[in-house]
Amino acid sequence: MSVNLNTIKSVASKVNSKGASLLRKDVGLSVKNAAKEGLKVPEGAATYDAVRVGRNFKPNESYTDVFTFRNKNGEIINRYTKKVDGDNVVETKKWYENLFPWEKELDKFGDEVMEIPARKVSAFTRENGKISKITEDVYAVTDEPKPYLTHFKREIKRGNENDWNRGVNYEDIVLEQRRNGENAKFIKNQYETDRYNNGNFELLKSETSSDELKSLAENTYFLPFVSKKNKFANRIAQAAIQDANFIAPPQVNLYKISSDRRGFFDGADVNINLKSSRDLSRPRESITETVAHEVSHSKWDEKCTLYDFYKAGLDYDSDFLKLYSKADIPDIKKYKYSVDHYIRPEEDYKKYLDQFCERVARKDGSKGVSKYKELEKQIDTEFSNRHGFQFYPPAQNEDDLQGLFSILRAME
Repeated sequence: MSVNLNTIKSVASKVNSKGASLLRKDVGLSVKNAAKEGLKVPEGAATYDAVRVGRNFKPNESYTDVFTFRNKNGEIINRYTKKVDGDNVVETKKWYENLFPWEKELDKFGDEVMEIPARKVSAFTRENGKISKITEDVYAVTDEPKPYLTHFKREIKRGNENDWNRGVNYEDIVLEQRRNGENAKFIKNQYETDRYNNGNFELLKSETSSDELKSLAENTYFLPFVSKKNKFANRIAQAAIQDANFIAPPQVNLYKISSDRRGFFDGADVNINLKSSRDLSRPRESITETVAHEVSHSKWDEKCTLYDFYKAGLDYDSDFLKLYSKADIPDIKKYKYSVDHYIRPEEDYKKYLDQFCERVARKDGSKGVSKYKELEKQIDTEFSNRHGFQFYPPAQNEDDLQGLFSILRAME
């Protein structure tokens, strides 16, 4: 966005001790004038405000422009800030959105509810043309004489371009809840994420306000998917893989084919079909079950491989006995036999369900869903006055981060 400097009006302003001076202040301008200044008018805007502040005693070389767009009710819907320091230019765009009230049930019958509205602020920052940071803030305040304030923040920063590993970003997530007279609750997590493989992540640091929250914050099923744009299937798979304590973790592949087949383990990779999730026929619990089921197949395959090495005297690092005991051998043998004599569902569906390898995978799938639901319950208990949009958006909005990362890749 380029601003036509010829349209900027000068105003008299004293330079303060830090070298700042007000060069322009126009309020309530018609959006019809925005095009003359090289501004793109956001949908729903009726007026805009324009401010320019000179800095560092060099107003022609160092200045900040702020353009704020408002709707017909005077509410801010968009803000564009451009900070210039000689050849360095930092631009930030922000969007403001009022979220529909979330209803919190105050009794077990749902007869009494409390509405919790929220305000979302989304932004991205470019430094000299390249996107350097993307943020999302959600503020929810209960309508009570003594209200709760809940703040959720998600920030993605580019990794250092000079690092050997240029394919990473850093994702900070903060969840805090405050009320006068009560101790604040908070979780602050930092992740390293793979810029090119949506969903892959590693938890680097976690801070919490209590020991009770620590285990929740460090659990990989929790914070990595709070944003509506996260690729849930991939991240839940990464979490399940970490929980399974693999020696050689499988690759997770996401694909979209119209089929009743939810996913499969091909002997090397875990493959998850996202097609059903896009048409809303599969809620998150169903995806979690499928992911846990296929990761279970991969884990049992690794067990069988380690047992084969152990039996052949090739387990030089004693990996098998580090992870398992001789008491596990009968089940490993049964799993291996059922895979070697595998019955496909189209051959005999009843026998397919009854074979040992499928029974243990279904059991692990159910465990994955139970863990997910338990963590969901913990979140609701610990942060009961948050806005529900922060964690459980509709399934159609959780597809992926593809759009976000495609922007980042395009800016390289």
